[in-house]
Amino acid sequence: MQDARTPVIVVSGFLGSGKTTLLRKVLGTPELANSMLIVNEIGEIGIDHQLFERSDDETVLLDNGCMCCQLRGDLQALLVDLGMRRYRGELPSFERVFIESSGLAEPGPIAQTLYGDGPLAKDYRLAHVVTLVDPLNPEARDAAPAVATAQLVAADLVAITKTDAANAGQIEAAREWVSSVNSFAKVILAVQGDIDIALLAEATPFDHPALTQRSQGLFSSVASIQEDGDASTSDAQAAGAYLGRQRSLHPSNVQSFVLDLGETPLDRKLFDLFMNSLLRLRGQDLLRVKGIVKFKDTPDPQLIQGVCHVYDQPVPFPDSGQARGSVLVIIARGIARKQVEAYWQALHELAG
Repeated sequence: MQDARTPVIVVSGFLGSGKTTLLRKVLGTPELANSMLIVNEIGEIGIDHQLFERSDDETVLLDNGCMCCQLRGDLQALLVDLGMRRYRGELPSFERVFIESSGLAEPGPIAQTLYGDGPLAKDYRLAHVVTLVDPLNPEARDAAPAVATAQLVAADLVAITKTDAANAGQIEAAREWVSSVNSFAKVILAVQGDIDIALLAEATPFDHPALTQRSQGLFSSVASIQEDGDASTSDAQAAGAYLGRQRSLHPSNVQSFVLDLGETPLDRKLFDLFMNSLLRLRGQDLLRVKGIVKFKDTPDPQLIQGVCHVYDQPVPFPDSGQARGSVLVIIARGIARKQVEAYWQALHELAG
């Protein structure tokens, strides 16, 4: 019998792995256009939700907290509210829900929310956990290896991204890491977010009774693994313990903050000097930088994004009126906001 519940697809992956790029592509296709998108960001302000060319009725931001920690109750309430508003005709009808989790979120607790909440499970079903893996920056995962592994353990579909920029050795190393952690998942390669849409539009691996039983066990806590976080990687992978722990696995020295660069358009050379200096000094600790910056010599704001030492070229970001000035959302290891703010201010003052 056809399952009438709304399918939910969780898109996971470590910081800078390309989740937003992939979602922009797949949600732009006719097959998946009729979808609701929930974006979770752990920073003080959200950037990712502005990057989708979708109406406010189609994209919802859960910000200033991690969905696998502080915001699980918010997610439950949001899904119930979306269903009620759809039923009353206050929202356009949607056929599925995508959840873009933050780069430091574990998908297990999110999936467990769908399984463990009785009223929610009547209306929604887990269809996929898609985890993205960046072959260019394996060292970024060292900042939170338990989180990166938990994201991979939960997946039924793994997309190795940035394969147009990675070499064969980097791609093979990513494949080997994936296989060592989760040999059950289907592994595909993605270039600029392009994947086989049928994998998301049609397949529903968690609906199969045998897989449902396995996945429910995977997303539940396991009594034989203690919550002290000292279990071996192999034990945790076998039992799904990463996904069942109640305490957060987020490292205490990783923090998110916003660098407000003001409303006045910036001098591009000064900004480039600022970023290049940060990369040379602390590139390995800049786990993700994403922002919208206005330059004096460009009519449109520019999207800035990168991870560790690797940064994309700035690309135009059509001004929808949301970007009032220039801001960077930075997730970093062992770097304080005041250090970065002081450095930017010093450069700005020296430049006159």
